[in-house]
Amino acid sequence: MTIYHRILVGVDGSNESEEALKRGIQIAIKDGATLGIGFVADVRRIAPLIDYEQTYAKKAKEYGKGLVEIYKNEAETLGVKDVETFVKFGTPKTTFVKKIIGKFEPDLVLVGSTGLTATEEFILGSVSNYVAAHAPCDVIVVKGKNWKERHNVD
Repeated sequence: MTIYHRILVGVDGSNESEEALKRGIQIAIKDGATLGIGFVADVRRIAPLIDYEQTYAKKAKEYGKGLVEIYKNEAETLGVKDVETFVKFGTPKTTFVKKIIGKFEPDLVLVGSTGLTATEEFILGSVSNYVAAHAPCDVIVVKGKNWKERHNVD
């Protein structure tokens, strides 16, 4: 069985990325691995808001830093000994692969599956598909729980 030493999880606050984080934490604890948590603020959302670019950038950075800090604390509370965090700006697909994976150098990456519609995926492209195709290591694409499972509805 493969033992991983550097595990990276891409997060965006979605249910799917939280499921990926849970799985990443479990593997990191089992293998005694360093856990990386990476967030990319999507610059494509700035284009229509050029006048508000600085405000958006500041809020996106604060959101990303807060999110990865919450996740880092959760991982440490559950027993992960070494956690590194990354917050970057850019197009999520390429920025995650080139700037976060490139810097952290993981041997395993976990990302949540896409929540995009077929049209959105065609126009924007799936981050999880791009990561799986371009990461230089193993990649696990984690499916999120459906609404009924998240809310215990029968």
